[in-house]
Amino acid sequence: MRAFLLVCLTVLFLSGCSNYHLGTGGQVSFHTLYVAPVVNEAGVPQAVAIVSTQLREAFLHDARVVLVNTPEEADATLNVRLVSYGRKVKTHESFDTGLARNFDVTLNAEATLTDNHSRKPIFENRKAQAVREVFADNQSGIGTSQQLQAEYQTIPLLAETLAKNIRGITLDIW
Repeated sequence: MRAFLLVCLTVLFLSGCSNYHLGTGGQVSFHTLYVAPVVNEAGVPQAVAIVSTQLREAFLHDARVVLVNTPEEADATLNVRLVSYGRKVKTHESFDTGLARNFDVTLNAEATLTDNHSRKPIFENRKAQAVREVFADNQSGIGTSQQLQAEYQTIPLLAETLAKNIRGITLDIW
């Protein structure tokens, strides 16, 4: 009886694992993708080139779609709009609470994916966000130029995070 029960449990366990696959398993409705140049309504200087590059890199490292150079070649077009940029102070200098020691910078975007064959949106204005912590620690206090320099150096990292998030909302199907 024990041997029979052990065999049944083993068969049950193995049959439960037989259909497991890594990844999302979902298939997107398009195979080729055109990533349109990013529109910057957030007022972040030089963000268009950096975010556009990071978006293309994020999709190039994912084998689910092939990037193409023109919308005419693509099954779908991704349009991304940077909508806001902000900073929130996390820590103040101990000797002057008006000076930030570190803060979070946030870049918000909206993405629209359009089927190029039917000209209908697959999704519209999906929100994506990237948050990065900026450290501008200095013994003599943080001046405006030091804060701006620290923020400027964080923009590529912020763009990389945002691009991965947009890739996720575009390709991950649940």
